[in-house]
Amino acid sequence: MVPLTVTRNPAPMLEVQLQLLGDFCLTYNGKPITQLDTPRLRALVAYLALHRHTPLARRHLAFLFWPDSTEAQALTNLRKQLLYLRNALPDADSILQIARQTVQWCPAGEFGLDVAAFDAILARTPTVVGEEAINLLRHAIVLYRGDLLPECYDEWIFPVRETLRIQYSDALIRLVQLLEEQRDYGAAIAYAQQLLRHDPLHEPSYRSLMRLYALNGDRATALRIYHTCVTQLREELGVDPDDETQQSYERLLNGVASGAMPPTLVANAPFVGREEAWQQLQKSWRSARADQPQLVLIAGEAGIGKTRLAEELLDWARHQGFGIARARCYAAEGQLTYAPIIDWLRTEMV
Repeated sequence: MVPLTVTRNPAPMLEVQLQLLGDFCLTYNGKPITQLDTPRLRALVAYLALHRHTPLARRHLAFLFWPDSTEAQALTNLRKQLLYLRNALPDADSILQIARQTVQWCPAGEFGLDVAAFDAILARTPTVVGEEAINLLRHAIVLYRGDLLPECYDEWIFPVRETLRIQYSDALIRLVQLLEEQRDYGAAIAYAQQLLRHDPLHEPSYRSLMRLYALNGDRATALRIYHTCVTQLREELGVDPDDETQQSYERLLNGVASGAMPPTLVANAPFVGREEAWQQLQKSWRSARADQPQLVLIAGEAGIGKTRLAEELLDWARHQGFGIARARCYAAEGQLTYAPIIDWLRTEMV
């Protein structure tokens, strides 16, 4: 007789997903848990999840969430909330570890937390460049659906929320810069607008949008952005734009008034094998804008695109309303010493 062996399939591991950025949402295996219907319960879940790597003392939680109550009353309040939480979760013991003195959020199965994913992506971005960096930043920005648990006004959440807001702003700023370096001005404009919606008083974002619209050949909108900036700053802060913003506007305005509308950038043709050189030129330009004088030498064999790079930079600057001067010289022409400098100084700014 052959013995009969019965094999039991292990219980499936729960997949728990928690969204704290923007609207609160907790799901088990794709199904939302709707019983967490009070801000206090959701705030408790958020705190436990954000501090999931260590058991949290009950006394600490009681004081944190009910600071104005007596210790006994605060502990009673916490005990009630934990009971509500256990009843709301379909399989609470697989997620919550509730001991006599401590509580810990510790899902036994797969656990996804949007805040953790956001942080992890941003931690990777400094180590990558180009398209990989752009894709990572786009992913992080999609994850940030809104401020951390906006319905919560507990003291503990404010510094965490503000840190995430700053990280989101920094991610948008870097993404706009990378897209501008790739001359994808349409996409850069969209993210710059998103940054302004996030922080309507962030003056550098107005300058960025003005520059991007000008580079995209839309001077009229670039000028309107300045007037929007003026209105926002005066109404909300009672101040005028700073000197740098006003200078950007004046350059654009003078360019339009003088009729010096620059031609379209060289058809936005791609730089094959010259992306790194273009990024270096952009970096030098930003340093010059920050009052750090720069001298750039483009060297190499004939026919590798040195002139194309220089012409592109001149057009790029001219689109933003900057005056440019240029001179040429060739060794075979036998010009007088300093003749190119004389030509450069005599050039009418355009």
